[in-house]
Amino acid sequence: MFCEHFVQKVEKKDDKFIIYANDKFDWAKDKKYLILDDNKSDLNVGKYFNVAGVDSGINGVDLLLKMKKQLEIYKDVELKDEKATKIENLGEYFKVITENSTYEASIVVLATGLHKFDIECEGVNVKDNIFVPKPNNIYLENSNNLISKNLYVAGLASGVPTMFSCASGDGAKVACDIFKLWSGKIAVVHDVKA
Repeated sequence: MFCEHFVQKVEKKDDKFIIYANDKFDWAKDKKYLILDDNKSDLNVGKYFNVAGVDSGINGVDLLLKMKKQLEIYKDVELKDEKATKIENLGEYFKVITENSTYEASIVVLATGLHKFDIECEGVNVKDNIFVPKPNNIYLENSNNLISKNLYVAGLASGVPTMFSCASGDGAKVACDIFKLWSGKIAVVHDVKA
């Protein structure tokens, strides 16, 4: 099996760094990424002391703000404060319906946390998460993060342990799975050497 490691193109503009990973790879050209955030992340209620690369003692609200600020450097990523209410699989693409808008996507990643899943979506099976020390938590049934073709689940919703690093790493793993799908080989995008 061939594994290719990719390095992103970085440019400094107006004292900000802009990331151009899509311009480097034919398989990534013209890809756009939309993140829908209903501002109800499980991170909001925590205070974090033991996460590599994160300021010890940071509260979840501030951590999420830092993460959202970091997204601003990715020119192909858009973050919207919206809640998905329904996802329809139309074969070649998905229709994602929010409270205010409708979007089309070739791939959908569900990262909805472990407390509930209230998006109408055919084929998604909600299971009791018996691996969490507190009752009344869920995960979405999946096989290696895949629910069905081009419908993924990541983070706590996939059933990983309720630790920030586990959920974050699970999301990165799903991204690598999608890169592999697009490129036809194992693909990992690394940061640029200093």
